[in-house]
Amino acid sequence: MAAEPVERPRKKVPRVMGAAGATPIRLPDPPRRVLLASSGVPFTPEVIGRAIELATPEHAKITVLSIARVFGTSLGIPHPGLQPTPGEWNEQREIVNEAAKILRRKGFEVRVAVARSRNAAKMIARWGKARRFHAIVVPDPVRPMWRRVIEGDLSREIERRCDIPVHAVPTPPPSRRRPVSK
Repeated sequence: MAAEPVERPRKKVPRVMGAAGATPIRLPDPPRRVLLASSGVPFTPEVIGRAIELATPEHAKITVLSIARVFGTSLGIPHPGLQPTPGEWNEQREIVNEAAKILRRKGFEVRVAVARSRNAAKMIARWGKARRFHAIVVPDPVRPMWRRVIEGDLSREIERRCDIPVHAVPTPPPSRRRPVSK
């Protein structure tokens, strides 16, 4: 006598179709982790004030990040002359340490970091997603529309790349002129 085959119940595997099936992460309001980021521009008191305003209700942890610019294209051979110089690295460290000193005086737990990238918005968005920040604060220098089109809008590029709210604080444009000697 041959034994009849026994049908075993199949396990039901949930099907997730692409990224649309993932549930979005709820961001706490007010935020508990704030990223204060810059594309190499010094932080003004208004920008630091906005970060303090966001962080105060939950006494959030703040990370201060500045991006050193890498020149050239990613298609070519890496050339050391296109990397940030030691002077540029020191300038970026001074920017983040100065902002961190102000935030520590206000009683916040602060971390500092300096990174390098060809695309500052992409690097800031990566930091925001990887470290799971709840808010990003960036300085937004006032520039003419034609210059925004050519250089890109930092806050819009960050928002496009991550789902974290970006708070762009308008700042005066950095002066590229040399001081006049009298």
